Amino acid sequence: MNGMVNWKNINSNPMAALSGKQRMIDVLLGKRNAVNRRQRDSFIRRDNCVDKIGLYTAPASKTAGKVSDEILDKINFAYLDGTELPDGFIFEGVKYSKEDFPSVSLDKCEKAVAENNALVFQPGKYYQFMDEGGKTHILTCTYGSLYQPLSDTKRGIIDDTSFEIGQFWNKLSKNGTFIGLNYSNETVRRLLNDAGITEGFFSVQVGDNRQEYFYSNGNAGTAVPKERYDNTYHFFMEDTDTVFRDYEPGDVFLVGGKEYVLSEDKKLDLPYGADIYDMKWPPRKRV
Repeated sequence: MNGMVNWKNINSNPMAALSGKQRMIDVLLGKRNAVNRRQRDSFIRRDNCVDKIGLYTAPASKTAGKVSDEILDKINFAYLDGTELPDGFIFEGVKYSKEDFPSVSLDKCEKAVAENNALVFQPGKYYQFMDEGGKTHILTCTYGSLYQPLSDTKRGIIDDTSFEIGQFWNKLSKNGTFIGLNYSNETVRRLLNDAGITEGFFSVQVGDNRQEYFYSNGNAGTAVPKERYDNTYHFFMEDTDTVFRDYEPGDVFLVGGKEYVLSEDKKLDLPYGADIYDMKWPPRKRV
């Protein structure tokens, strides 16, 4: 995808690596106990001493053929409730082989559309996105992040663009301060616009992670953290002696395409929400 980092150069299988890291994080957070319903402690006693202590996984009682929508959802949204195998999963004693995993139907997917400039990705749902080439990509909202469906990656179907789209929204929902390092302004604008996000303040939420931003057309990046905007705005409004010391009353400033005239007490009547990063300054006064 134009404007995005080529993650393939970083990791030949980025989704698989990310999936592994996520599962490690889940273990550290206590989401997955070492012992579950399918595991039992076992040891062999020798001379009143413990010779071997370990865990083993009880074999599946049967192997299923067709994978139902219910099981497909478990694989993609609740895989920690089962046992992952190299060639599939076990849920409640039944093994499901990856060769039988179906593709996720678009009928199960929602389009990511913001309401009142607030975009929310809800856990347990599938979302569809379209890239600039017109190809559709499906992501799941699983354990607080957007991923390519595990039912796909388990079968070796790895899509770099899906990964990049998911990472874009994941970063914005947590900390998008440096989003410009991985995505060009043009790409950021396209992804935001495709989701129905317009200029001004907006928010992105993935699961429980939520952050607020200001959509700017200026030189500070497209998605400016709201906290940064607030600090800059208050600086313009309160520290006017410093900001406008080299300018004269009557000077015209172009902010977000609108004209604002510097008052006699050297203040600009900028409304909160004006694009203060898209500002054209008049010539400085001559000393």
